[in-house]
Amino acid sequence: RETSMAAAGVSFMASVLAALVAVATAGEPTWAITGQVELGEPQRTVQLHLQGTPYTGISRQDGSFVLHEVPSGVYLLEVFDDVSVWPALEVEVSVRQPGLVEAYAVGVRSQSLEYPLKLKPAGKADYFEKREGFNVRGLLMNPMVLTMAFSLFSIVALPKMLANVDPEALKEVQEAHSSLLNAGGQKAVPKRAISQSHSRTASG
Repeated sequence: RETSMAAAGVSFMASVLAALVAVATAGEPTWAITGQVELGEPQRTVQLHLQGTPYTGISRQDGSFVLHEVPSGVYLLEVFDDVSVWPALEVEVSVRQPGLVEAYAVGVRSQSLEYPLKLKPAGKADYFEKREGFNVRGLLMNPMVLTMAFSLFSIVALPKMLANVDPEALKEVQEAHSSLLNAGGQKAVPKRAISQSHSRTASG
């Protein structure tokens, strides 16, 4: 129901726009824009439209098309197609030379295109994003993968490495680590000084 209401709304707005354009151009001479679209498939049609206007046409089965009753002015011709992508063209219906129609690539006014228009698709329409391939570097830089790798290293490899370390060297490393931890606290009192203080107390 909502879809049908929206379609009806669009149709109504198009009718209003067409009526306004008809009133504005009443008495003004109009011309036809003709051409051919290269579809490459039989029994297929496309829609052609002058942007911002109600002027629309449907290609015939042989690819030919006509946009009727177009007043003088400069327009952007668009092709709507579900299969292919078409380049937009700038079409000018001349004011100074009645009936003269010229077409240009958008933004390129130095050279006019063939008329009647010969339109070719720029390529196939692609509605899906291409999925990226497997990225080894991205996988290795993943924080979760790095965390799992470090945990596995700590569980499996680290104990084996410590087992092969010389006990004396390991003891020195542990003592150095302990001294670093105590560096910020109170200075440790040597055992010899403690024993001398105890002996003085006993003799006194």
